[in-house]
Amino acid sequence: MTSMSKLQPPLKVFAGDGEDRISNLPDSLLILILSLLPTKYAFRTSILSSRWKYLWASVPNLDFDEWMSPTIILDYDTSFMSFVDHVLHCHNLPSINRFTVRGYAGIDVSRLHAWVRVAIERCVREIDIQMYPDRPLSLPWGLFMCKTLVALRLISELKFDFPSVVYLPNLKVLHVSVHFPSNDLTRKLFSSCPMLEDLRIRANVEHEKETVFNVNLPALKIFKLQLVALLDNEHFERGITHSKNKVVVNAPLLEDLAVDDDFLACYSLKNLSSLVSAYINVGHCCMQILGMKEHANQLFTLLEGITSVKLLTLDEATMGVLDFAEDKKLPLFPNVTCLELHVYNGHSWRWLPDLLSSVPNLVSLDPPHEDGDLVHEFSWTEPPKTPTCLLSHLETLGITGFKGLDNELKLLKYFMESGKVLKVVRIGSCHLTEEEECNFLKNLAMFHTGSSTCKTEVCLRRSFC
Repeated sequence: MTSMSKLQPPLKVFAGDGEDRISNLPDSLLILILSLLPTKYAFRTSILSSRWKYLWASVPNLDFDEWMSPTIILDYDTSFMSFVDHVLHCHNLPSINRFTVRGYAGIDVSRLHAWVRVAIERCVREIDIQMYPDRPLSLPWGLFMCKTLVALRLISELKFDFPSVVYLPNLKVLHVSVHFPSNDLTRKLFSSCPMLEDLRIRANVEHEKETVFNVNLPALKIFKLQLVALLDNEHFERGITHSKNKVVVNAPLLEDLAVDDDFLACYSLKNLSSLVSAYINVGHCCMQILGMKEHANQLFTLLEGITSVKLLTLDEATMGVLDFAEDKKLPLFPNVTCLELHVYNGHSWRWLPDLLSSVPNLVSLDPPHEDGDLVHEFSWTEPPKTPTCLLSHLETLGITGFKGLDNELKLLKYFMESGKVLKVVRIGSCHLTEEEECNFLKNLAMFHTGSSTCKTEVCLRRSFC
């Protein structure tokens, strides 16, 4: 028998011949590799050999990522800031592609301003600041007049103080998180970005103070807005009035819209003929608002502004607000081919027939399903007239979070019998016991289908994703 030692190749096959092949790569390739690393790791390669000593200083991307605890010792904070100072001093490129700073409390604002100014002087294209200071953070004025800036991401509690002139002629991406914004945010900043394509805003707002978000951007393609209401017990004790915030959008090229609003601002959405996808989740706090029935009409105004959309998602808060809207008719969504709905505690099942009637060309439907493990009863009433989409267009039906309630079975049966062109019905659940599963499968086998090509897919151990 041949021994194992004879089958093993020489050790040098595994260990190599001692040649440093990585260091023999051209500078351009090594710099490209280093540019993919956080700067502190790229900097550490300087100790490898004289070949590596200054390569890091030619990296076009500077990424200072130091997620420090707010309770960390002062010396450590100082060390991090000194490191950034040293890197910027030694960096030898005339231009910076991307400049990133991430950290918690402890950063000296004056030094942060100095870093940003250096980046601006080096014709920076992208700036990404993600910080969580103990008080709102200000920014240097020069940032708002940077002609080379293409992307600006400011994820922090910011206090915007603008110079008299704001002009960002090449800015295409703007992501901001702002604490109690003033109207200057839109009056000065948004209006000074004629090339802006991607705008994402997270704002802490006072619902009783009027703040206007005026988004009039001819090149805008993506707009995502999150309005967070900061409330205390006093608000709930005396009763909450409706939001005085206003959102005005005029964006003829907008394709992707997402609105997540704790209350329900007054929305005016105009000229959205290019809209492809819309996610609407408004009114988390609406159940506590005084006179909610009157103010729920604002939701219909919002929906009337997105009737050209193709892919529509109405999340649970939105569906809850619908329950307060009486004697209102949903607008027609002639282009919607995919509709996804979420409910909680049985809200808004009664609106399902109206929703189906408002989407005559619907191809794919995820009907209302409840998030969470609690079983809630709901009321489902079969509409007197079968919606057009079920007769001629609906091909895919996906029901997640199935709990085996009687009305769920009635709803499923109705869809399967009424869907004349259904191709696939997907049912997912992680709520049923083994006995309930058996009973459900028996009932399902007895359902008649209105489409001869319909296939049913069932997953009863986990929810569909």
